[in-house]
Amino acid sequence: MTAPSVPAGYDETRHVQAGRMDCHITVGFDQQHRHIPRFLVQLHYQAETDPVRWRVIARMDHNETSVTGHDVYREGLHVDVDRRGKTTVHLDVPHSSLPPSRGTVIRACVEYLRREAEYFIDVFESDRSPGRPPNWRPDGGRLTRTLNRLSLLERRMSHESPVENALAPEELSELLADAEGTTVEEIEQGAEEIDIAPPEEAAVVDVSDE
Repeated sequence: MTAPSVPAGYDETRHVQAGRMDCHITVGFDQQHRHIPRFLVQLHYQAETDPVRWRVIARMDHNETSVTGHDVYREGLHVDVDRRGKTTVHLDVPHSSLPPSRGTVIRACVEYLRREAEYFIDVFESDRSPGRPPNWRPDGGRLTRTLNRLSLLERRMSHESPVENALAPEELSELLADAEGTTVEEIEQGAEEIDIAPPEEAAVVDVSDE
């Protein structure tokens, strides 16, 4: 199977398991001694199956090296969400205070995209509007996509990674701990303590084509 591309231009790049066959996560970060000044975490979705085509449908980033970069310590976390055939949506997600460890923040972003993958897929496929609950039928049932639905459900039920040798999230924590000269336990515990609100509660900006 064709693998999604990792971010370009970073000192370290890795494939990371998303916990489902139709999604994948990639991570890129720069390293200056024991400091991570820039990172990018992306959620990829298998938008087409024949041939296989991956799309980045959500991304979270930090860049303190440029005056035009997004610094999460000044501006907070945000998610750029792609939509099929429409413009990208920018979500400002509420969250608790961020620790100084950028590796810990990366780990929390990875877990967030894993946990909220279904939401980002729904927004990409226009099954829900950004920042809102899913669409519902008049009879109370949820609207679903009909295109290759059985195959889609089968792929989503599998937890196997679509990319060989992709890191488990815990293995990513090892890499981040080594980059910052800390321990895996500190990365994991710190990430768990970062409370990021569900995307339904985010402030939605830059929305058009509704």
